[in-house]
Amino acid sequence: MTVKRDSFSKILRYSSIFCALVGGILLASKVSFSGYGFIFLALSSSQLLMASIQERDTNTMIYAASVFIFVDCFGVYRWILN
Repeated sequence: MTVKRDSFSKILRYSSIFCALVGGILLASKVSFSGYGFIFLALSSSQLLMASIQERDTNTMIYAASVFIFVDCFGVYRWILN
């Protein structure tokens, strides 16, 4: 069971890297739909949070939760919902 959990956690971390890159590129490109980069950044932080919860990595858990809650959710609200 730990092998499946470890491999799923690894998939979440790699997917988080991909989403962070896409989100950062969208925001940096400064095009009309750049604000959607925050959705990818929110996905990245939430995936990192789930992986850190599975691995019981407290430091990464706190980091991912704070970035997700304060930065990414605010960006989604500010750029897309508002």
